[in-house]
Amino acid sequence: MNSIMVDTSVWIEYFKNNEDIASIIDNLLDKNQICITGPVVSELLQGIKTEKELKLLNMYIDGIPYVPCSIDDWKDAGSFLYDLRRKGITIPLTDMIIAVVSIRHGMKIFTFDNHFEKIPGVELFLKD
Repeated sequence: MNSIMVDTSVWIEYFKNNEDIASIIDNLLDKNQICITGPVVSELLQGIKTEKELKLLNMYIDGIPYVPCSIDDWKDAGSFLYDLRRKGITIPLTDMIIAVVSIRHGMKIFTFDNHFEKIPGVELFLKD
């Protein structure tokens, strides 16, 4: 199985100790099937409340394989956003870059955000 890009919405539930999500994530971590990218890192870090949380989260992030965003990813994200906006669909930039990076690497996205379904080429990881 290919790597799975875990979106911020899922990580938030994981760090809230949601047992169902923790079980899924821990299983995927054990199999080395999880990765993250820049927007996920930034979104997670912006939500921390203490220096202790900052240190712990940074240590955790450092242990997860990272997939970088290339200039072509940013261009593709802008083009996708342009095309979707012309159809009346608005997607946050951070989520679009997560989608583009995932598409480029053939990864599924594990998310709770429904708007990923509106992005052509995105494959979702279904936890069922």
